[in-house]
Amino acid sequence: MMKMKTNSLRNYIAIAVVILLSSGCKSPSPLSEEKVALPETFVGGTSDTLSMANLSWKEFFPDTYLKAYIDTALVRNHSFLQTLERVSLAREQLRVGRGALLPEVSLGLSAGVQRFGEYTMDGVGNSTTNTPDLAKDKHIPDPYKNLNLGVSFQWEADVWGKLTDKKRAAAFRWMNSLEAARLAQVMLVSEVASQYYHLVGLDKKCVILKEEIQKAQESYELTNELMKEGEVSRLSVDQFQSRGLKLEEMLLDTRQQITEAERALALLLGKLPFEIKRSTFEEISESQFPVASGIPAQLLCNRPDVKAAELELLACKADASAARKTFFPSLLIGGVGGFNAFDLSKWFVSPASLVYDLAAGISAPLFKRHGIRALWNESKARQRMALLEYHRVALKSYQEVADLLEASERMDERKLLKSKESRVHRRSIENANELFRTGFVGYLDVLSADERYLDCELERIDLNVAYCQLHTLLYRSLGGGRF
Repeated sequence: MMKMKTNSLRNYIAIAVVILLSSGCKSPSPLSEEKVALPETFVGGTSDTLSMANLSWKEFFPDTYLKAYIDTALVRNHSFLQTLERVSLAREQLRVGRGALLPEVSLGLSAGVQRFGEYTMDGVGNSTTNTPDLAKDKHIPDPYKNLNLGVSFQWEADVWGKLTDKKRAAAFRWMNSLEAARLAQVMLVSEVASQYYHLVGLDKKCVILKEEIQKAQESYELTNELMKEGEVSRLSVDQFQSRGLKLEEMLLDTRQQITEAERALALLLGKLPFEIKRSTFEEISESQFPVASGIPAQLLCNRPDVKAAELELLACKADASAARKTFFPSLLIGGVGGFNAFDLSKWFVSPASLVYDLAAGISAPLFKRHGIRALWNESKARQRMALLEYHRVALKSYQEVADLLEASERMDERKLLKSKESRVHRRSIENANELFRTGFVGYLDVLSADERYLDCELERIDLNVAYCQLHTLLYRSLGGGRF
């Protein structure tokens, strides 16, 4: 059932488009003067039309384990499922807007009995009405019974299109809720991927720390033997032992972080903690992400927040149009029809017991025009605010993508430099240990080389994880791709 809810999200947008088209509304789009003029390319980029924003998350993320976890999160994540329920609430508001174009029809059934006093106008009138020449079955009974069954309706003709504008506003806001659900999906996919890569990085840190603990133990044993031979002091032995203890403490802390990260990922998947299988650090370090960013104008079609701001602008425009048409006269048509009799046996005798009443009227506001004008001015102000918000979100989106694209290029260069630095530090450790054994350098040189190498490795791990997380953010900033 949860899977059906998730799959229904992609069908909602198609339904909304059909509703808009059936109501005479063109494909939703701001006017040309309202659109944000974005450059043809990003800074330092190309106008590649093959954008990663057109890729689904299954095509974008290469890791098999990660794909399975994202798929589970989209089916079981409680916050995301709540967002889908909010879409259902917005859909009901749309039905209210659609119902404004239809007549109000009601079915009524009533029965009553009444006795008039003999010394009243009604009592005297009824007695004189029951003349001998009047058919017996048409005599007014005393007490008087009134049995009524009928259908009534009232309908406001949409002469000026006011009700259609209200319907369009409701449809735009429903589509806005769909974009909010799509944004929630994009955020969920990004959060799961980011947490997954963080977990893989912690695994690698554990491996590095275990290797360093082993090296510190070997150095401790070596210096302990040298101390027994009188070649080094107790200070050097204590320093290597102290380093080993510090590394063990760092290892315990990293393992605690892994446990917390696994629980956090399980929570995103809507499940209790379980064994999370994942790729190795070396495998994700070799991951290749699509880098074609597309032209900036594609953001307006792909980013859920930009699309939501655009739809809110269109909804406010429809509200302003409906408010302006409130000044115009309204054509109301109503009527009632059914059967009315004081004898149940004569209730459905047609046409003798058939009654109807049809009426039409035109009404225009006179003394409420100040209130209507205030509502119109308010709707115009909301429209201007929505336009400013639309421009703000679009420009912010462009800046965000531009920053991430530039950061991605710099990250590649940083990864390359950090790999070279790591190889240099590894060589330094080998040389320092060899010189220490031969007595050419002291233990401080060995400790310093070990510490610099460990710092470099931890930074290299963080850099590679950040590289994967950055592309996750870039994918999210470009709209999250197709469903």
